[in-house]
This record gives sequence, C-alpha cells and structure tokens, in this order.
Amino acid sequence: MSQPLPETGKARRTYEALLDATRAEIAESGSFRAEAVADRAGTSPATFYVYFPSKDDALHAVFSRALDELVELVRETLTVERLLEKGLSEVCRALVADACAFFTREALVFRLALAQLPQQRTLRASYREHQAIVADLYRRFLRLGQRAGQLRRGNIDTVATTLMVISQGFNNPLLVGREPNDRVQGELALVLERLLAP
Repeated sequence: MSQPLPETGKARRTYEALLDATRAEIAESGSFRAEAVADRAGTSPATFYVYFPSKDDALHAVFSRALDELVELVRETLTVERLLEKGLSEVCRALVADACAFFTREALVFRLALAQLPQQRTLRASYREHQAIVADLYRRFLRLGQRAGQLRRGNIDTVATTLMVISQGFNNPLLVGREPNDRVQGELALVLERLLAP
C-alpha cells in the first residue's frame, strides 16, 4: 500500500521523522514546505529531498499512511465478532465515532491530497487501491453478518457501495471537530443501523 520503507534503522528513523513532520506541518497549516518539514524533523532540506525527491512524493507518502490507518480502522471496527458480541447499534456508533475522530485529525491531509487527485496519478492510484480494500472489508462484514442472521439480506455489492458512499461523507467539514457521539453522529449511526438491520 504505502511506499517501501528504507532498510536500515537510521534511514528508517529519518524517513519516519520526515513523514511525521510533513503530516504535522499539513495538520497545522494545510500545506508544507520542505524547509519547515526538515527543521521540524531535525534534518536539512537536502535530506528531505533524499527521501522525497519532490513534495508530491512526500504528500503521497503521508496520504498513503493516512489511508493505511483508515483501512485498519475499518478492519478493526467492522468485524462479525464485534457484531455478535456488542450488537449492530454499537458497531454503527463505533464506526461513526471512530471515522469522525479520524477525519477530524486528518482533515487537512485529506483536503490537500484530494485537491491534488486530478493531477497526481500516484495519489489517485493509492486512493483507489485503499478504496478497493475498504470495499472488500465491507463486503466481508456484510457476507458474514448475513450468514450469522445479524444483517439484512440483500445484494452485498449494492449495500457495500452504499456503505462506501455514506462513510466517505464522514470526511465532511460539518462533522470535523464535533464532540464524540454528538447528535449528528448519533443520527448517522441510526442511518447505518437502518441500512443494515435485518
């Protein structure tokens, strides 16, 4: 999914420091400069360009890392075990709360990367790759939930696509920064529950 990490320990630590610094710069201002990232990471601008030949490469690495984390959020939240143990209402509330918290934290990274999608082939490819993984996770959850009698019957691809559209809406400025489990998040959880309930 993401770009390969450097092999050696020192190189890996430098790469991670630059990646974290780039992410922090974007989170603060919505953009970044190589000089500011290098300063934050305790390196030089020349070192930044050794690891990221261009700012586009740095943005791609940051966005891919954020997308990896989003995939893990879905993988951990939407499990049939959780569905059986906690129930559909709790799974829907957790998905909405976790996704809203994630997008609140990563709002500016996503805004900057999504604005570049039309021009950046590597960003588009990474976005599509991660989107396909999440769609597969949705389909698996739906298939297993239907078999367990905990989710409504229906065309799995159609419901998975509907889930994808709804969940991409969690990256909405009207949701960013809201208190966890506020009324809007509660209504969104109910929408998901109505979609999925048997």
